Amino acid sequence: MEMQIVSVPLFNKDMAVEAYLFRYQKGNDFFSTTQATNVFDGATQSLPLETLNLVGLDAITLGKQIFVPINYLMLLGDLAAQCRQPPDKIIFMFEESPKPEEPYISKMAGLRKLGFRFAVGGIGNPQAYDPILQHCSFFFLSQRPKDIEDSTRVLAVLRKHYRGLTPVAAQVHSEEVLKKLYGQGYTYYESRFYKVPVTQGEHKVSPLKANLLRLINIVQDENFEFEHVSAIVQGDPALTISLMRMVNSPHLGMRNKIKTIQHAVAMLGQQEVRKWVTTAVSQKLGDDRPNELTKISLVRAKFAENLAPLFEMTHMAQGIFLMGLFSVLDVILEVHMEAAIRMLMVSDVIRDALVSSTGIFYPVLNMITSYENADWSAVSRLMIIHDIEQNDLSNAYLEALIWYKNLIIQDEEFLEEDEESAKALK
Repeated sequence: MEMQIVSVPLFNKDMAVEAYLFRYQKGNDFFSTTQATNVFDGATQSLPLETLNLVGLDAITLGKQIFVPINYLMLLGDLAAQCRQPPDKIIFMFEESPKPEEPYISKMAGLRKLGFRFAVGGIGNPQAYDPILQHCSFFFLSQRPKDIEDSTRVLAVLRKHYRGLTPVAAQVHSEEVLKKLYGQGYTYYESRFYKVPVTQGEHKVSPLKANLLRLINIVQDENFEFEHVSAIVQGDPALTISLMRMVNSPHLGMRNKIKTIQHAVAMLGQQEVRKWVTTAVSQKLGDDRPNELTKISLVRAKFAENLAPLFEMTHMAQGIFLMGLFSVLDVILEVHMEAAIRMLMVSDVIRDALVSSTGIFYPVLNMITSYENADWSAVSRLMIIHDIEQNDLSNAYLEALIWYKNLIIQDEEFLEEDEESAKALK
């Protein structure tokens, strides 16, 4: 895949993800000051649509709708033929103000008839673009400090003259700003506020989360005892169900009837138990936090593991996986990262990367967070420093998304089955 691509979540006021927005770049930003999210080389082909067709909508959004950036040149092409995804899941987002004239308006009308929708932003005078806005469903308004005054003015115009347009608050950089926006008519909110770590005060970690952290610590011991794992798992129905899914997974090929939780743990063996605990507990830790945090934790972990060979650290892939997994632990536990890491038995290289941004693992952490934030300049610089090819980098990220999708699908399929089998383990 000759491009970098990342999906940014859009939340509703209940902090549930409603949609995603593509951020992407073609080429290496170190050699070009133009990002692909702004200017294209004149081609009418949509690179994000090519990515969606390649890996599937579910891998990017788990079936949710997605805003796909286009420019007016792409609009003149055949977007419908390029898109092999359900039209009701695709919202074409203009990267620049489209011209309110033919043939653009006719193209928009034709795509709308097929079920596609449009979004626009960066327009200071909406009424000057009335022919375009008549075919749009969403309007993005920046909440950066320098833009708030203009956005407030434009929002008032939209509410008066374009009631059919859904306002989206973009670039919301803090929870304080977010709360001020509630009640102003916005439907979706785009920001990184949901993963901002604690900067002041401390929160007490709940006994349940402390128990889960204890389980992670147990399996870090090279020769942990199965009964210690079983004792914690049997007190948690969700972990019991997850364990059953793991035991019954086809790739293990187990044929013996599982009678107790301890029996199930012993049948898996230490290596498989360690893998299962790492992912299952990470999912449970974020139960009371925005779902996107759990996704970030797991995708970062797999992305980091996939990058290990590119950073010539294949033999350290397991540790790099854990570093990615724990990289939002401070946000999940609502404590400082240093306090969060003290609760875990992790290696010094993981601790150095997460707490002090130093050590041999830190370049990998820097890469995955820069990529996630669509900081393409930083990504390009790291690619050059570590001699990483663009295709290898983008494939490592997309493979992480596919891995996460398969993980979630397996969980959902198992939860649809009779949960009585899990109770039988008690």
